[in-house]
Amino acid sequence: MGTDRERKMESRTIEGTETLVNVKVGEIFIDIPAASARYIRVREGDVVREGDIRARAEEELESPSLGKWTIETIGPETVIGTDQETGERREWERKTLEQQLATGGLSTNLTDFERVNVTDRKGEEAEERSVVAVVYGNDGRKFTRTFRPVDGEADGDERQLEPTDADERVEEFGAELRERFDRAVELALRNEGYAI
Repeated sequence: MGTDRERKMESRTIEGTETLVNVKVGEIFIDIPAASARYIRVREGDVVREGDIRARAEEELESPSLGKWTIETIGPETVIGTDQETGERREWERKTLEQQLATGGLSTNLTDFERVNVTDRKGEEAEERSVVAVVYGNDGRKFTRTFRPVDGEADGDERQLEPTDADERVEEFGAELRERFDRAVELALRNEGYAI
């Protein structure tokens, strides 16, 4: 998947894990670990909140006791956010905020899916074969969508698939987020020679 901005990535070790971090202003982008498809991206206007969305349910993080900030400015050294409850301004040292995002002290809101891995799983029987799309969200979470080949159908060189299973959390997405998810999956499958 592409991105609309160039990144300047710097290697850092965060709590013993080799991580790549974007150092340009306007966006925090963290590859955790550097060799994985998992990533976190925060842009100006996004939300950062206390708690680890990768380890807790969304409802748990909606507690009024957990802070939530809209990110106003991402500079080279500092990040400024506005508390959604009180309207007070908060300033973080950028490296500290990046570390908290990487380790789960803070999370961001899910807005996009930049990376998708497609795996063709061939079982011993033809009906056991499946194609799995693992979709990575900008909040560090991953979601799956499973398909099976449609027998006897072909559209040019594309192999036809039909959905068989979806991550339950995907069903809870709003219309716009669901459209982004579906588009990311379709593009990744098309790049691998599949059609839905």
